[in-house]
Amino acid sequence: MTGTAARRRALQAATALLLLAGCGGSPVAAPAAPEATDPGCASVLVLVREVDELAGLPRVASTGQSTAAWASPDRSEQVVLRCGVDLPGPTTDACLSVDGVDWVASDAEASPPWTTFGRAPATQVAVTGDLTAADVLPGLGGAVEALEAQRSCS
Repeated sequence: MTGTAARRRALQAATALLLLAGCGGSPVAAPAAPEATDPGCASVLVLVREVDELAGLPRVASTGQSTAAWASPDRSEQVVLRCGVDLPGPTTDACLSVDGVDWVASDAEASPPWTTFGRAPATQVAVTGDLTAADVLPGLGGAVEALEAQRSCS
């Protein structure tokens, strides 16, 4: 490796560390979903970039492709968005429509993740702490709305 290439790699590493430091510490673990490389996820993530704060939480770095996260400094409250999850099929699970986007949640889970219904690729939002759908989903609908609705819950 030449001296110029080594300096460039060192500068890239330092820049990455500074960016992470500016995002509130270590990244939130968010594994990539099976269809994270779907071009629709790129559209969602471009629009999600505009959401600097969600439910009072600042945007922080996340680890997986086609993911985004917002978290409190102590990480006791987190919101993790993953694009490219498995599409929900016909279901009897709870469905709610928020600003024109349908979301389903498994009734079996105490704090369920919400998954878009009728839009491909599907996007999932999971929370920790005391956050509710009303706190989180309205702030994300504009990004998910970029994907055409093919079905609705009703």
